[in-house]
Amino acid sequence: MAAKVPVRFQRVAAAFDEGARARLCESSGSEHSAAAESFSDLSALVNSFIERGDFRGEGDAREDINNKEQLMEEESEGYWSDSETKNTLQSLLDKSDEDDDDDVKQRIFAEVEVAVGGAIGDRSSPGFKRKLMAHLREKGFDAGLCKSKWVKSSRFPAGEYEFVDVYVKGTRYIVEPFFVGEFEIARPTSQYEALLSVFPTTFVVQVEELKKIVRLMCTAIKKSMKSVDMPMPPWRRNGYMQSKWLGSYKRTTNAVPAKELEHNESVGLKRSTGFEALTTKAYYCRDAFASKNGLRVGHLTAAFQGI
Repeated sequence: MAAKVPVRFQRVAAAFDEGARARLCESSGSEHSAAAESFSDLSALVNSFIERGDFRGEGDAREDINNKEQLMEEESEGYWSDSETKNTLQSLLDKSDEDDDDDVKQRIFAEVEVAVGGAIGDRSSPGFKRKLMAHLREKGFDAGLCKSKWVKSSRFPAGEYEFVDVYVKGTRYIVEPFFVGEFEIARPTSQYEALLSVFPTTFVVQVEELKKIVRLMCTAIKKSMKSVDMPMPPWRRNGYMQSKWLGSYKRTTNAVPAKELEHNESVGLKRSTGFEALTTKAYYCRDAFASKNGLRVGHLTAAFQGI
């Protein structure tokens, strides 16, 4: 008789299976988690599951996080005035921990402006962000095209997003050629429009700064929509917006999509250059036939040319 697997172990395994599935993205490129886990971190996580008897699925855990974030947003509404929100946003946009950091941002910013100005086409053109990534790499930056993808939860729909990042001396910068467009909403209040006016068209920011900016803007969105009696759509909530840039993603540095490369290679194998070589057949002329017609064996070509 087969031994029964303990129910507790099954639930723990299921929880980890859900987490693994959620981190997978069906896209070309190397995989990156939102936060890399070391072996010791994983061991501690297993122990905490067993000790606390916490066998809920990842969806439940994410739900708790989203609820806490929502409470934080609501508390922010009660404490911050419109002017305080705008000043905080401005300080985050202008923030640079070091002069070197500001110099890096300016160099990336300048190249993005050149690209957006016409070097690689319009922002709305297909493959624009991949072209932007390729342009930055040509200029010497360690740029990559990142694709994030997340599954549906009880609060947010499934989605995916592409963006460009740049690594400089181990620091990761997120590059957005039209970042303000990600926060456009219907019937914005004048206070909210004032926040949008603070954003530069081209946006270069470190990850931690981006996280704070997204949270602040989602709080402002909720406040603006509430004032005009409109429900806040799930794709403008903090959890959904954070998933775009701060969740698990795949990164590629290919200037051409992998599928297109595979297609071109397969077509290239089938394509012939010049005339297609046909199967040759050997023909033999008997001496008797040649002698009757006045032809000499080996001189058929000359005979045909004389016709």
